[in-house]
Amino acid sequence: MFLPKLLTAAALAVALIPVTTAQAAAPWSDPVAVPGSQAGGGPQVLFTRTRGGAVAFNGAGSIPGAPTLRSLLGDAGPQNPTTWSGAPDFDTTFSAWAAGDRIMYVGPSGRRVKIGIAPGPSSTWTTTLRGPDTGGARVAATAVPHAGTAGAFATFEGGGGYVYLVRQLGTHAPSATQRVSDKRASIRSVAVAMNASGDVLTAWDLHGTVQARFWYGSSKRFGPIQNLGKVNAAMHLSVALGNDRRATVAWVDQRVSEGNTGQNATVWATSRSASRGFLLPAKQLEAYPDTTIPGGTVIQAAYTSTGRGIIAWSGRNAVRAALVNGRSIGAPQDLAPIAPTDSLQAIGLGNLVTSSGGAAAVTMIAPVDATNNQILVAPLSNGAAAFGPAEAASAPGPFLADPSAGFDFTTNQLTVAWRVPQSGIALATRPTP
Repeated sequence: MFLPKLLTAAALAVALIPVTTAQAAAPWSDPVAVPGSQAGGGPQVLFTRTRGGAVAFNGAGSIPGAPTLRSLLGDAGPQNPTTWSGAPDFDTTFSAWAAGDRIMYVGPSGRRVKIGIAPGPSSTWTTTLRGPDTGGARVAATAVPHAGTAGAFATFEGGGGYVYLVRQLGTHAPSATQRVSDKRASIRSVAVAMNASGDVLTAWDLHGTVQARFWYGSSKRFGPIQNLGKVNAAMHLSVALGNDRRATVAWVDQRVSEGNTGQNATVWATSRSASRGFLLPAKQLEAYPDTTIPGGTVIQAAYTSTGRGIIAWSGRNAVRAALVNGRSIGAPQDLAPIAPTDSLQAIGLGNLVTSSGGAAAVTMIAPVDATNNQILVAPLSNGAAAFGPAEAASAPGPFLADPSAGFDFTTNQLTVAWRVPQSGIALATRPTP
C-alpha cells in the first residue's frame, strides 16, 4: 500500500536521500503494473474524446520487429495487452504520437515516413508512407478535439532536407503531403501544433534560423515563413497554438554532438496574441552558466482549454515553468529542484499535458540516488496563479524513465505511465487538479 506523502520543495530535498520505504504521494493512486509489459519500450498514454484511452508500448525485441501492444484503460485499470492491428513497426519510445478525436502516429519507416491514423484505442490502424526516399526524419505530431490531427517531419537528404506537413480533419483520411519550408538545408528540429479551427503552426530550425509558418484552416492556405531568431543549434523546439491563433514557439539553443558540447545552453521563447504577431526579439528565459546538457525532453509548450499559455523546461537547477498571457511571458517558477548531470540524461522534464477543463500538469524524473529515480508531477488547477507543489506519482525505483501522461476527456482524471527496466510499465492516476 502506498501511503500519502505530498512533496513540497523542502520535502523533495529529503526525498533525494535513498529511502527504501518511500511511497507515492496522495492524491495519487497506488501505482499498478501494466500486464505483459516486461522488457518493452516506453509507454504512450493516449486518450480520445469519445472512444476511451489506452497505454501503447512495444513488446520485447528491437525496432523494427518488436510488436506494438496496447492495454485499454478501464474502470478496473489497465487490461491485458493485445497486439495493435495495423501497427507492425511503430516505435513507442522515439516516434511521435498524439490523440484527440483520432490517434496519430508519425515515425520513420525504412527510408520514408509512416503516417498512421486510428479512430480509437480499439481500432485498427490505417497507414501510408509519405515524403521522399531519405535516410531518416525528425518527426512531430499533434491532435485537437473537434478538429483533427497533424504530423510534421523534416527529412535527411543529400545537401539538406525540407519540412513537410500532413493534416487530418474530422473523420477524413490524411491530406496530401505539403512542403512547409522553402529552402533545402539542414533541419535540426521540427515541431507542430493545431487548434480547433484547423489552423496549424509548424516550426523548425533551418540551419541556425528558427522559422515558423501558419496553415490557415479557414482559407486553406499557408501564410508567410517567419524568422523568429538566430541560433547556433535549436536541437529542442516546441510550439503551442490557441483557438484564436495565439501561439508560442520555445527552444533551447545548444549544439550537441555525440553527447558533447562546448556551448552553454540558453532557453528562449516568443509568443503572439490573437491580433498581434510574435514579439521579437525572442525572450531569453534562462542561461546556463556552464556547458551542462539539459536532460529529459528539455522543453515543451502548450495552451490550456481556457487559453492560458505554458512553457516548461529543464533548467540548470530545477525543472521550471512560465505562464504566458498574450505576448507576455511571465517569470519562471521552479517546479522541483532537479539539476541535469552528464551521467543521468533521462532526468528532468517529462511531459506537459492539459485537460479539457482548463487544468495542466508537468511530469518530471527526479534523481534519488545513483541508481534510483522518482516520477514527480506538478499540477496546475484551472485559474490558479501558479503550479502547485510537486507530487510523487511513484515510489523511488531503479532507472525509472519515459513518463507519458494524459487527461481522460470524460472524467478529467490524470494518468501517468512510466517504464521500469526489467519489470515493465507502471501507471498511477489522480483526480483533476
